Amino acid sequence: MKILLNAAIAASVLVAGTAMAGPSAKFAATFHHGGMNVVSAAVIEDSAVDARVFDRNTGYTMARIKVPQDKELLVGLSAEVGLTTDTSIKGQQGGAARALAGARARAAIFACPVDGGDCTPAAAPGPVTLSQRVQELSATLGGVLEDCEDLNDDGVVEIPEECTFSDEEIGLALDTLASHHFNFVLPNMDQGEYDVVAVFMTGALAAVDVDEISIEDGGQVTASAFAKAWIGSYMLTVQQVRATSTGIIDVDIIE
Repeated sequence: MKILLNAAIAASVLVAGTAMAGPSAKFAATFHHGGMNVVSAAVIEDSAVDARVFDRNTGYTMARIKVPQDKELLVGLSAEVGLTTDTSIKGQQGGAARALAGARARAAIFACPVDGGDCTPAAAPGPVTLSQRVQELSATLGGVLEDCEDLNDDGVVEIPEECTFSDEEIGLALDTLASHHFNFVLPNMDQGEYDVVAVFMTGALAAVDVDEISIEDGGQVTASAFAKAWIGSYMLTVQQVRATSTGIIDVDIIE
């Protein structure tokens, strides 16, 4: 991760709309409005071809600030996160399948010295999930009965041998866009000038599973899945603070 961050900083900010405070500032902010950033998408159109597809992407943005010795940085990260999941199953004659679509967006904060050197470990509390969804659709489909005909004139219509069916289809799609915020802390910083880097990570998973037993019993079925995750507008704020002696505590929730 250190190598990736240093390379990203050397290449400057990867997204437009950045505003950086001066080297002596006690507050800095970076923002970007609109568009789709750090997009991950996974799609399965035909379960006979693919069974699992995964895609991920990573992007960076940063703000620069000068820090005195043994001060803390309070970092706030706000972002719009878009998630799209779409699953569909089509079949007849008892064909069964499962379609899964998952999308997630995560973020982590690092501080990297402007004059070189290693970046800090991830800011407390570490990488966080801004938004995540897993959608699963399972179905056993009998098909739509179109017509029947007594082909052997025995007075009995045999189903399904003497009937015509068309595929039955079921699907579920969800598309959401919501704003999320999280606070991070970089404690006991050494004196110097830093690029505070926000790392966005998106992932998308599409998976399908056809019930082979239903196929062996004469069923027909296909499944499809689509997932996408992306970052929209965002803002990164950095403030130089001084924590009290017990101001930063790592505790568990007591139930």
